[in-house]
Order: sequence, then C-alpha cells, then structure tokens
Amino acid sequence: MASSVTILLNKILTEAAKRHASTIHLTVGAYSALRVDEELVELPAEELIDRPLMEKMVETLLDDVQRQQFEQQRSISVVQTVADKFRLRVNFFYQKGSIAAELRLIPSQPPPLINLGLPRAVYNLTERRSGLLIVSGPYGSGRTTTVASMIDEINKNRKETIITIEQPIEYLHVNKSSLIEQREVGKDANSFTDALRNCLESDVNLVSLSSATEPGVIEPLLQFAASGRLGIVQMEGISSVQVIETVLASFGAAERSRGQLLLSQALLAVIVQRLVPRIGGGQVLAAEVLIANEALRSLIREGRTSQIPTIVQSSRAEGMLTLDQSLASLVKSGEVLLDQAVGYAVNPETVRSMSKN
Repeated sequence: MASSVTILLNKILTEAAKRHASTIHLTVGAYSALRVDEELVELPAEELIDRPLMEKMVETLLDDVQRQQFEQQRSISVVQTVADKFRLRVNFFYQKGSIAAELRLIPSQPPPLINLGLPRAVYNLTERRSGLLIVSGPYGSGRTTTVASMIDEINKNRKETIITIEQPIEYLHVNKSSLIEQREVGKDANSFTDALRNCLESDVNLVSLSSATEPGVIEPLLQFAASGRLGIVQMEGISSVQVIETVLASFGAAERSRGQLLLSQALLAVIVQRLVPRIGGGQVLAAEVLIANEALRSLIREGRTSQIPTIVQSSRAEGMLTLDQSLASLVKSGEVLLDQAVGYAVNPETVRSMSKN
C-alpha cells in the first residue's frame, strides 16, 4: 500500500473511530469530513484532498477488475480492510470530473439484536421460520446492521442453512448453530436473481438479500418466502405503504393483481427505521413495525394499500407501531428532544400530542 495513502487513511480512520463517526467524506479541494451524529465535522489538521491522492487511493483500495469497473460505470462500492484493523465500505464516484469517496466503518461483528433498541416484536420475528421480512429505511438508517444482527441471532439459536446474497459483503458471519454461506454479486454470483433462483432449488432455510432493486428479483423472493422458508431483504423506503407499493410496482400494471396475491401470501413483516440524534450524543433508533395479519393480507390482496396505516395504528397489541408512536415514546423516555423528533415525524402534530400524554 502506498505510504502516503496508508498514513492519511490511518489518521482519518482512527479519528473517525474515536468520534464514533458513521461516514467519512473525501472530496478533491476540501478537507476530510466526518459525519458525527447529524453534523459534518471537518478535519482541518489534515491536508486538503487533492486529485493525485484520490487517484492513489483508487489504486490502493481497488484491484484491476474493480478499477476497470469503476472507469466504466463511474462509481463502485467495495468492502476493504485497511492496516489490518479497519474494515470499511468504500464508495468511489466522480463529481466535477474528480474522484470522490465515502467511507463507512464496519464493526468486526454485528451487535446483539437486543441492543439495537428495536421494539420487542422485531426481536420475536427471529423465531419465525417462513415469510418475507422487509427491513427498510433511507440510506444510513442502519438497515444492514439490523439484518446482520437478526441473522446472528438465528445463527446462535437455530440449526439452519443460511445464504446471504450481498453487494458488497459487509459483516462477516461465522458458523455457530447454523451453516452460513455469504455470496457476493459480481464475485460469487452473476446477479441477485441468479443466486436467488439457485436457492429456490437448494436446501436453504433462510436467504437474505442486501438489495431488491435488480429487475426480476422480487418474484422469486416472494416465491421463496411463500414456500415455507424465511426471506429477509433490505429496501429503501420511508413508510411501510411506500415499501409495499414498491414491491407491487415491480410486477407492472398488467401483473399487479398477481403481485398482490403473492405478497399477501408471503409477507411476514415490514420494519421501517430511522436513526435520530440522542440527547447527549449518539443516535437512537425509531421504527415503524408492520406485521402481517389477516386484515393486512386482505388489504394487500384487494389493492387497498392506502388503508394500511389504519391497521398499524390500531394493532399495537399485536406488536405493530407507527413511526410517530415510536418517536413519541423516545421523547417521553427522555432519549430524544421533541424538536428533533418532529423533524422525522410523518405527522409532527401527532408526535407533539402523543409526547404530552
């Protein structure tokens, strides 16, 4: 590894780890910047990032095949280990004709699920053996960590065959009670869809996908989950209704009714999570939880997805929770300021009202 890149990366990554930064931004003509909670913090003690440094970083962190892919596609996401101690996800991309990078530190192992602050109903979902579990939220909301922690929980407590299909592989799992195989798209499989179709015909109890954006991947995933096995997938979305509509939209207008039927049969739950600034520093997780019951399955089958929020609001006894209810609970427990919570709310006035009761 080039010494100048080694020295700079070690300094920046050490500082990021010390400050518990979630993301590191490197842009030509600017100082390195850390995302600490909700704030961007520059590191002016380090040198300004220049074009030669970013070019050296690409040479250092990407192999020949990856560099060629980067030049062709103008962006790439990989996971690398730096200085034998920092494991990080690296996103290289171009902006204003220069290379830029976004780095995210990855812990050596996923945290215990019980420590993430998710509702108890989510913890109970790891006991289920069939159905489709969708973990969603915007970028940087902790979806990957939640999924990795759920898989680790199952790995500890059940004898299952588990396959993760990822691009790239972030958390590294080791066999405990279960047998886990991790396949990286582009290295171990040509596509998410190819890897998933192979699972349909294999002795696999649980399959986890890090993305569902690839055309054609939704239907075999629903088929897998409807066959008496457990599927977990990460999706972007800020509400359970939006996530369900995204799934159904993958079928197109002509096939939507069939998609509604498949999803109504396969869905286990939808989790939508956000990371909110915690009083005193750090972040705390707020979550919307939608669990499939007969009323929900009927709404999906009949295409009445706009009525789903009513099911969530009225089914707290079944473990369901709206994002606003979750935010209000965090305010009442003294973990989050009201003004911060309303910034993430679906209905700010609802959060204000619930926080006072």
